Amino acid sequence: MKKMLFCINPNAGHSGIRTHLLSVLQIFCASGFDVRVYTTSGPREITKIIAAEGQDYDLIVTAGGDGTLNETTAGLMQLEHPPMLGYIPAGTVNDVASSLHLSMDTLEAARTVVYGEPMALDIGTLNGRPYTYVAGFGAFTEVSYATPQDAKKALGRLAYLLAGVKSLGEIKPIHARVHAEGVEDEDDFLLGLVCSTKSVGGFRADNIRSLDISLNDGLSEVLFVRDIKNLVDLNETIAQILRTDFSDQSRFLSFQASRVEVDFDTEVPWTVDGEDAGPCRHAEIENHHAAIRILVPRH
Repeated sequence: MKKMLFCINPNAGHSGIRTHLLSVLQIFCASGFDVRVYTTSGPREITKIIAAEGQDYDLIVTAGGDGTLNETTAGLMQLEHPPMLGYIPAGTVNDVASSLHLSMDTLEAARTVVYGEPMALDIGTLNGRPYTYVAGFGAFTEVSYATPQDAKKALGRLAYLLAGVKSLGEIKPIHARVHAEGVEDEDDFLLGLVCSTKSVGGFRADNIRSLDISLNDGLSEVLFVRDIKNLVDLNETIAQILRTDFSDQSRFLSFQASRVEVDFDTEVPWTVDGEDAGPCRHAEIENHHAAIRILVPRH
């Protein structure tokens, strides 16, 4: 009998998994899985149990938001031969699930776990710390983990926007030196993102005009927003962001790379997958091509 480790974050954004847990387990068991359920009660617990015991399972399934998925992939990255990953989105925004076209319906997502097809997924690391879809610094990158959990549950995406607007008056440019293959740049930036996703903060970016986004090509999408000097620049920058057009290199630094290094004059806080990753003066971001396999809907 196939063995499944089913990790659940009961504090994720909505209660779908709690409401439908019995039905989900019935779907898994009817498909021939011997299921062990693990409910997390604290940060990084999922990472630890997967790193310690994950190799003993044929399939690891996680239910929660992007942060829960981050903990899961961090554990899988510590295994020499990671088992297949199944994901039931149960967070507030679910950026990764959106990029992978996973259903937000709990039971449909559970059926994808047993009837879906495997897809290779790139995983990034920031100074060795794994992330699933985005590492970032600067304006708005603190919004996800700074927004109170109760507000996230009640307001969803609007909570992210409210927290972002609240921080507008506190935006300060960050001087950085960016190095990648074929790229050398030094400037003051408001925001820096290194990602492998088609959604950040709940906003879709399928048609970014300057980047051909893939989740398993071994390349990260890099976007840095340069400092804004005046109101005219602000309005035009916002308009270009709304059009997902980052081709204007006078306002944006955008490119693709498998490895990026960023140096700062002082310690700068980073986030990974919306979680606090701590400060650093030197950041090494690396894309690990097709590091794990995840089950997605069949075409």
